[in-house]
Formats: sequence, C-alpha cells, structure tokens
Amino acid sequence: MLGAVAAAAGEPGTPQLATNTVANATNRFVVTGMSCNGCAQGIAGELKRTPGVAFASVSFSNKLATVAYDTNRISAKELRKVIVEAGYEAKLAKP
Repeated sequence: MLGAVAAAAGEPGTPQLATNTVANATNRFVVTGMSCNGCAQGIAGELKRTPGVAFASVSFSNKLATVAYDTNRISAKELRKVIVEAGYEAKLAKP
C-alpha cells in the first residue's frame, strides 16, 4: 500500500498507473538511444499519457520499457511508435 501512496504522490522513479485503464496485455520493449535516466523518465511519461496505457516503466540501466495496456484501445505497434516519436528506437523484447 505504501508504494501506491508513493505513486500517487508522484515520487521520482515510482511507477505510476494511468487512470481508468484496465490492462489486458503487457509488453516489454528494448529501447536504444537513451543517454540518461531523464530519457527513461521522459519516455515513461509519454507512454503514461497515451490513451489505453495502464502502466509504464522504463529502465535506463536495462534499456527496457515495460508497458501494460488495453489491447482494445492501443496496440504494441502503436506503443512502439510512441517511443520512436519521442526520439528513440524500440523493438519488442523477446520473452
């Protein structure tokens, strides 16, 4: 529960849930072109603002974005496009 409070408070580095979105799929993307944690936070912010995204977390150190989303509202291809339009390269991570 404390994590939920921290997320609601918007603490840096804390994954946040988008409002009113129920996820029925989760994908991970390998993201290249990031040079710092600020890049990762920027990508995560773009993903979180995307309609249909319930959760997004981006790790600079692992070069991975994890996104939970509603497939009725957005596709993995469209999520990749969000990352690319933010200025980075992305491809689906192998399971």
